[in-house]
Amino acid sequence: MKSSHFAILLTVGITVACSEAQERGGAPGRGGVAGAGGVAGGADVGGAAGGVPSAGAGFPAVTDFAAGGPFGTTRVAEGPQCTTFRPNPLGQGGVRHPVIVWGNGTYSNPTVYAAVLTHWASHGFIAIAADTSNAGTGQEMKACLDFVLAEDGKTGSAYQGKVDAGHIGSSGHSQGGGGSIMLGTDARVTATAPLEPYVLGLGHQAASQSMQHGPMFLMSGGSDTIAPPMQNQQPVFDNANVPVFWGTLAGADHVASGIGGISGFRGPATAWFRYHLMGDSSARPVFFGSTCSLCTDAMWTVQRKNMN
Repeated sequence: MKSSHFAILLTVGITVACSEAQERGGAPGRGGVAGAGGVAGGADVGGAAGGVPSAGAGFPAVTDFAAGGPFGTTRVAEGPQCTTFRPNPLGQGGVRHPVIVWGNGTYSNPTVYAAVLTHWASHGFIAIAADTSNAGTGQEMKACLDFVLAEDGKTGSAYQGKVDAGHIGSSGHSQGGGGSIMLGTDARVTATAPLEPYVLGLGHQAASQSMQHGPMFLMSGGSDTIAPPMQNQQPVFDNANVPVFWGTLAGADHVASGIGGISGFRGPATAWFRYHLMGDSSARPVFFGSTCSLCTDAMWTVQRKNMN
């Protein structure tokens, strides 16, 4: 990767971090739900498709996957160098929360991605991010997953009996996207959503691409020059041993589109995890069927593999 591209990512990351730190008063604390945001392209992509929305596992239904969810949120530094964005309070209504493990891009940290991680927490997910800018091996991400699952069984823990250990997602951006594929080799992971993954080194091993344990939503930016789709996402699609939905968003770059609230990727990524980790049937039409929402959106180019 070119150093100039990394310099841009670092500069934008610092800007986002400083802005969010000012909004929080400089200290992590309870966060509000993420603001509403449409998905690039047709409005239908961001919303629940087809009739009355229904969510599984006791979670409230939503009508717009890109908009903030119904849960309050909080941010906590904990575990083996992890930052957790989680619903507050946990276990409201007796639910067990699925987990999304996040990997940061190079020169980045969880603060840079706080908007999307808070967004997922507002939808009822425990989003736990490794505090590393070198997530390409997936090892730090695995340590954070180990932590939250262990806490679920620990007497007196805030997580005791409130984690859905059977529904684990893996996601990340750039180098962290490559790391999310590496973590996808862990049998505990049930769905992945790598965002513009960089897979040409930086700890990523190509062999992991054919050792996945859950369906994958592979996201590419049509204007991404740092992790160009043909060099970085095409091999993943070709090698994957699991069902893959590969979507390329027109005009999306690597930096502005891939950090913060992840822009036009946020609604579809949330729908993917709500369907696969929560059993939200209203999210299924975004990806499945000949007239799926992303399939018919002019802003998206879609390829599917082994999708039933």
